[in-house]
Amino acid sequence: MMGKQLVIAALALLAAFAAGWQVNAWYSDSVELAISNAAHAAGEASRVAGEKVASESGRRLEEKLEALRDAQPTEIRTEILKPVFINECLSAEFVSMFNTAVDKAERALSGKSVNQMPDKTSAH
Repeated sequence: MMGKQLVIAALALLAAFAAGWQVNAWYSDSVELAISNAAHAAGEASRVAGEKVASESGRRLEEKLEALRDAQPTEIRTEILKPVFINECLSAEFVSMFNTAVDKAERALSGKSVNQMPDKTSAH
């Protein structure tokens, strides 16, 4: 009788060990799944943020390129494409238009406002 009880106790101990092993495997799987889901969510959030930054950067670049294109009046393009050879290199009006176009282009690239307050200097 003692041998029968010992076998039953050993089988019960073996069953408890096997059940603990299985529960540990389930727990490890659930932790791995939680980590995988968190990594996927973080990757997706990073992708969305990257797309947003790229979109904003592209939009700003398009705005600057458009501002650069609009900064140069057509008269300057015509004068450069079909130069008139005379004794003076450039007329005063052309130089004035060119300087205005350069100022507009610099403002477009730097993002500075067209109308700045007079006597206001930035204290950096």
